[in-house]
Amino acid sequence: MALIPSVLTPRLPADFTGYQELAGRGAGARLIVFSGLPGTGKSTLAEAAGRQRGVPVFAMDWLLGSLTPFGGYRLDELLKIGAEMLTTLAFRQLELGQSAILDFPAEDLATRARWRSLARTAGAGFRVIVCTCSDRKLHRIRLEHRERGIPGWHEGGNWANVERRLAEFPPWTGEVLTIDAVQPLAQNLATVLQYVTD
Repeated sequence: MALIPSVLTPRLPADFTGYQELAGRGAGARLIVFSGLPGTGKSTLAEAAGRQRGVPVFAMDWLLGSLTPFGGYRLDELLKIGAEMLTTLAFRQLELGQSAILDFPAEDLATRARWRSLARTAGAGFRVIVCTCSDRKLHRIRLEHRERGIPGWHEGGNWANVERRLAEFPPWTGEVLTIDAVQPLAQNLATVLQYVTD
C-alpha cells in the first residue's frame, strides 16, 4: 500500500463483501476457477471449457510471462502478483456482467476466499474445478515434457517443487469438482461443462 500514490484510485479490497460498486452486476455470470498444481491439466481443461462456452480464460502463466521483459521473472511473490492481476480481470468481467475463467493453482486460502466473495457480491455463480493426477509417474511425465509456447515463460516444470507443493496443498472447502488427469480429456471436459452449466 505504501507504493500506491495517494492520487490513484484505491486497490480492490481483500474481501468484496459490501462492495457496493459491484453489487449484483454479475448476475447471471459465472466465475470459474481451475485450481491445481502444474502438470495436472488445468490449463488444457480451462482453455477447452472457455472455447466451448465462449468465456475468456485468464491464466497466471500468460500474465507473468508478459512481465519477463520488465524483470518480472525475477520478482519475489510471483504468485501474489499473478493472483492480484487475475482478481482485477475477474472483477472487470463481472462488473460488465460477463463470466470469466481463472487458471491458477490457488493454493492461498486468502485468494480463494477473496474470489468467493467477489462472485457472491457480484451475484455471479462460483464454480471451482480442482485438477489432480492420481498417477505420480504420469504427473511427472506430463510436467517435465509439456510444451506450451507461452512467451516469456518456461516449458516443463520442476518435479521436486511440485511434490513439495502437493504435500502442502490445502483442500478446498464448499462445493468443488475434482478432476483426475488419468481420465480421458474428452470425458473430463464433458464433466466440467456439465458442472459449470448447472
